[in-house]
Amino acid sequence: MWRLRVLIPLLGAGALRVSQDPGEVQVTEGGGVALGCQVLAAKPWELLRLEWVKDTGHGVLCAARLHPAALATPAPCTPRLRLAWDPPRATLSLRQAQRDDAGRYLCRVTLEIPHHSTATGNGTLLSVSTAATDGGHQAGLVWGLAGALGAIGLLLGLALLGHWRWHRNSDTGIYVNMLPASARAPEKLLPPPKVMEESTHQAGPRWAQGPQWARGPPAAPQP
Repeated sequence: MWRLRVLIPLLGAGALRVSQDPGEVQVTEGGGVALGCQVLAAKPWELLRLEWVKDTGHGVLCAARLHPAALATPAPCTPRLRLAWDPPRATLSLRQAQRDDAGRYLCRVTLEIPHHSTATGNGTLLSVSTAATDGGHQAGLVWGLAGALGAIGLLLGLALLGHWRWHRNSDTGIYVNMLPASARAPEKLLPPPKVMEESTHQAGPRWAQGPQWARGPPAAPQP
């Protein structure tokens, strides 16, 4: 009798299988991902309970009672988790993935009618990548470094320009001071002072002698 009691659960367990594919899924932080499992039963059934759990020892994330031919529209389990049923496949959708969501997700099925049996899938490992965040951080570092190098280049350019202008002005001053005398501009000569004309042959200045017609012909020079 005890052998029959042991054999019946083994046959029931073999009649129900759960398959999860793929075994590993990767999602970017903030994105969405869908995890699926397929229920395979050797005999017809009427009602089963499907549960999604994370790792071992954690509570149930999402659960629903399903019928073999009835479609189940995506029902919210949490604000970010939804469960859909399209026989024989169940899908758990995760929105706005976070780092804490990483881990192994197991699909567990319990057949309730006509007889009780339980099976668990092989699990799907979910990895949450932060590549987008790291890439943005690296891009920020690159732009910051480029800005710093640009500022340094600008300062060096201004310093070189100021040195060049100072050197040019210095060379020009020396060149002007060292010009030969022949190349310099000629100096302006001052006109000679005006001297009042006087006659050595007359007694007084010409303005005091009166006009020429009043003085008569000029005297002959003396030997």
